[in-house]
Amino acid sequence: MGTRGAFGVSIVVALAPMFVACASGGAAQATASDTGPTIATAQQSDAGSSIPPALPDAGTPYVNEDGAVLESDAASSPPSLSAPAIACDDTLTDVYVTPPGLSAMTMSSRGAIVRCAPDFSLTQSQVTAELSTAGDTGVTATSGTNVYRIAYRTYREDGVAGVSTARVYLPTTPSAVPLPIIAVAHSTVGLAPGCAPSEDPTSQENLALPWAANGYAVVATDYAGLGNEGIQGYVANHDEAHSLLDSVRALRALVDPRAFDDRVVLVGYSQGGGAVLAAQGLAGAYGAGGNVVAAIVFAAEYFSRMNSFTYVDMLREPTALTISTGISKPVVAAMRDYAYGYNLLGPADANITFPSSIQGMTAAISTLCQTPFGGYLQGVAVHVGDIFDSTLTASFLACVDGTAGCTGTGASLYDWMSGDLVPPDPAGAPVLYLQGLADIIMPADEEAACNIQLLQAAGVPVQVCVDPPAQHTNIAQRNVELAFQWSQATLAGTALPTCASAGLPACSL
Repeated sequence: MGTRGAFGVSIVVALAPMFVACASGGAAQATASDTGPTIATAQQSDAGSSIPPALPDAGTPYVNEDGAVLESDAASSPPSLSAPAIACDDTLTDVYVTPPGLSAMTMSSRGAIVRCAPDFSLTQSQVTAELSTAGDTGVTATSGTNVYRIAYRTYREDGVAGVSTARVYLPTTPSAVPLPIIAVAHSTVGLAPGCAPSEDPTSQENLALPWAANGYAVVATDYAGLGNEGIQGYVANHDEAHSLLDSVRALRALVDPRAFDDRVVLVGYSQGGGAVLAAQGLAGAYGAGGNVVAAIVFAAEYFSRMNSFTYVDMLREPTALTISTGISKPVVAAMRDYAYGYNLLGPADANITFPSSIQGMTAAISTLCQTPFGGYLQGVAVHVGDIFDSTLTASFLACVDGTAGCTGTGASLYDWMSGDLVPPDPAGAPVLYLQGLADIIMPADEEAACNIQLLQAAGVPVQVCVDPPAQHTNIAQRNVELAFQWSQATLAGTALPTCASAGLPACSL
């Protein structure tokens, strides 16, 4: 494992969720053909899983499938957290190539590690320098971290076997043992293999590093299909949530199981915030390899209704200039539609939602990261209608309006989107929702206010923190200290830190 100093990159590259440069390198493509249960079956229970269902009480030791309490005691040597307890001798390139001949996927396969490679190490002083570079000046480092990359098994949204890659941070000085698990979900980077955050050592400095710096073990998923075979289920609630929840199982499988108790904290930014909110709704049914006790989201890009990210509004205004809808919404729509076509209909139909007049869409979306793909899309789609096949648009809107004509590909897309809406779980984890009012990527009145309204109506405990000057690109940087303190208080069962909540507009969609 190598040793790294300061990353030395600009904060814009480290943070920008909708427009970030591609990480270097690519990934060889493989095919995962194991077919697992349908989603309905996969979500019913953890029965048969090598990781038991969530335990009822936070802070309890973790119990394996035989009922044995896995915790250290004074008579035994303490569990190690600084290195994997399994063989970890793959190359970094190998991590993104799923090994052939995997056994048939079952519920007990979730989180099974199929690749592991050492990456780099940071001493405590180097972590301090990284936090400063990232602008996380309110977070104090108490530990160094050893970083690894893994690939682990998960279910895709349609119940088919998949593999996700991830970066793992193991503390050199654990804060306490047993520890809770911190699982991180990243923001939008694009669909191309080389965009995977685990391939970029500067990623997750405002999400994973603050917790790693304080002696926690952190797993940061790439989402299945990003960096390895296939295409990630972009803003697909079930697909992203499965990758996130199964990353917890993977971290348990990586180190001495006595190192962790049953508690899990989910942290997500932008697209990752949506993944966390989806996981909050699904954890009770799909299981989380533990008990999710806290969900923290920064400016969540959460598919919570049909008109999330003004998708329906754009379809209704085909003559509008694409640029007039904002810098992110057309790109979000194009990437989600492509991922839907690829994952649900098959690679040959990945571009089925796009008009035939657009040339090079498949090549662009599968090779360019977010920023260059956004530039490409603005060049080939001057008007909103240029992005969507007109027949699909007509049939999809007929489904939305409940009128005749709800058939074909538009009806299939509508049915998938309807089925992918995940209701919040009132018995699930409480949510800390952090939102900037200067956010033009995920505007507060169009996204945060509507998502918070949904959570509150469902009975989910939500603490809303409004940062008026914060933009989408700096909401995490400006508020990660508060988020860390909130997670600490939640884990300790002490009073939560206060924050300003005034100023959040009403939901406008």
